[in-house]
Amino acid sequence: MSTPLRERPQSPAHAEIPTLRARALAQQLTTMLPQVADLHIRLQDGRTTWPHLDVRATGADGQAVRISRTQAHVAARWVIRTYPAANWAARRTFDLRSGALDGGAA
Repeated sequence: MSTPLRERPQSPAHAEIPTLRARALAQQLTTMLPQVADLHIRLQDGRTTWPHLDVRATGADGQAVRISRTQAHVAARWVIRTYPAANWAARRTFDLRSGALDGGAA
Protein backbone atom coordinates (compact mmCIF):
# COMPACT_ATOMS: atom_id res chain seq x y z
CA MET A 1 0.00 0.00 0.00
CA SER A 2 1.49 3.30 -1.05
CA THR A 3 1.37 6.39 1.10
CA PRO A 4 0.15 9.68 -0.38
CA LEU A 5 2.74 12.35 -1.04
CA ARG A 6 2.64 15.35 1.23
CA GLU A 7 2.11 18.65 -0.51
CA ARG A 8 4.54 21.46 0.10
CA PRO A 9 3.01 24.27 2.12
CA GLN A 10 2.24 27.32 0.04
CA SER A 11 4.24 30.40 0.89
CA PRO A 12 2.19 33.33 2.21
CA ALA A 13 2.74 36.82 0.80
CA HIS A 14 3.74 38.16 4.22
CA ALA A 15 7.16 37.72 5.81
CA GLU A 16 8.26 34.20 6.66
CA ILE A 17 9.87 33.51 10.01
CA PRO A 18 13.58 32.89 9.48
CA THR A 19 14.94 29.50 10.44
CA LEU A 20 18.34 28.88 11.98
CA ARG A 21 19.56 27.97 8.48
CA ALA A 22 18.23 31.26 7.07
CA ARG A 23 19.91 33.30 9.81
CA ALA A 24 23.20 31.47 9.19
CA LEU A 25 22.88 32.21 5.47
CA ALA A 26 22.21 35.87 6.21
CA GLN A 27 25.43 36.02 8.26
CA GLN A 28 27.41 34.36 5.45
CA LEU A 29 26.00 36.73 2.85
CA THR A 30 26.71 39.74 5.08
CA THR A 31 30.34 38.63 5.19
CA MET A 32 30.39 38.15 1.41
CA LEU A 33 28.45 41.37 0.66
CA PRO A 34 29.04 43.77 3.59
CA GLN A 35 27.44 46.77 1.86
CA VAL A 36 24.16 44.92 1.09
CA ALA A 37 21.14 44.95 3.43
CA ASP A 38 18.50 43.35 1.17
CA LEU A 39 18.48 41.08 -1.87
CA HIS A 40 15.49 41.28 -4.20
CA ILE A 41 15.18 38.00 -6.11
CA ARG A 42 12.84 36.77 -8.85
CA LEU A 43 12.93 33.94 -11.38
CA GLN A 44 12.24 35.48 -14.76
CA ASP A 45 11.24 32.22 -16.43
CA GLY A 46 11.03 29.16 -14.20
CA ARG A 47 9.79 26.92 -17.01
CA THR A 48 13.11 26.67 -18.83
CA THR A 49 15.94 24.30 -18.00
CA TRP A 50 18.16 27.26 -17.08
CA PRO A 51 15.89 29.86 -15.47
CA HIS A 52 17.14 33.42 -15.46
CA LEU A 53 17.51 35.13 -12.11
CA ASP A 54 16.70 38.79 -11.62
CA VAL A 55 18.69 39.88 -8.56
CA ARG A 56 18.96 43.40 -7.15
CA ALA A 57 20.87 44.45 -4.06
CA THR A 58 20.10 47.43 -1.87
CA GLY A 59 21.93 48.96 1.06
CA ALA A 60 20.56 49.97 4.46
CA ASP A 61 19.57 53.35 2.99
CA GLY A 62 17.46 51.68 0.26
CA GLN A 63 19.81 52.72 -2.54
CA ALA A 64 20.93 50.19 -5.16
CA VAL A 65 24.27 48.53 -4.46
CA ARG A 66 26.34 47.21 -7.34
CA ILE A 67 27.44 43.58 -6.96
CA SER A 68 28.96 41.27 -9.55
CA ARG A 69 26.83 38.88 -11.57
CA THR A 70 28.58 35.94 -9.92
CA GLN A 71 27.89 37.28 -6.43
CA ALA A 72 24.25 37.92 -7.34
CA HIS A 73 23.67 34.44 -8.74
CA VAL A 74 25.46 32.61 -5.94
CA ALA A 75 23.56 34.56 -3.28
CA ALA A 76 20.21 34.10 -5.04
CA ARG A 77 20.69 30.37 -5.46
CA TRP A 78 21.57 29.99 -1.78
CA VAL A 79 18.46 31.96 -0.77
CA ILE A 80 16.24 29.93 -3.12
CA ARG A 81 17.59 26.69 -1.63
CA THR A 82 16.93 28.00 1.86
CA TYR A 83 13.30 28.85 1.02
CA PRO A 84 12.33 26.25 -1.64
CA ALA A 85 8.57 26.57 -1.07
CA ALA A 86 8.49 30.30 -1.80
CA ASN A 87 6.89 31.61 -4.99
CA TRP A 88 9.95 32.83 -6.88
CA ALA A 89 7.95 34.07 -9.88
CA ALA A 90 7.07 37.07 -7.72
CA ARG A 91 9.87 39.30 -6.51
CA ARG A 92 10.90 38.31 -2.98
CA THR A 93 13.08 40.30 -0.57
CA PHE A 94 15.67 38.55 1.60
CA ASP A 95 16.77 40.68 4.57
CA LEU A 96 20.45 40.04 5.32
CA ARG A 97 20.12 41.57 8.78
CA SER A 98 17.54 39.03 9.99
CA GLY A 99 17.34 36.22 7.44
CA ALA A 100 13.64 36.92 6.85
CA LEU A 101 12.03 36.53 3.45
CA ASP A 102 9.04 38.60 2.39
CA GLY A 103 7.15 39.28 -0.80
CA GLY A 104 7.95 42.98 -0.94
CA ALA A 105 8.76 44.50 -4.29
CA ALA A 106 12.04 46.20 -5.02
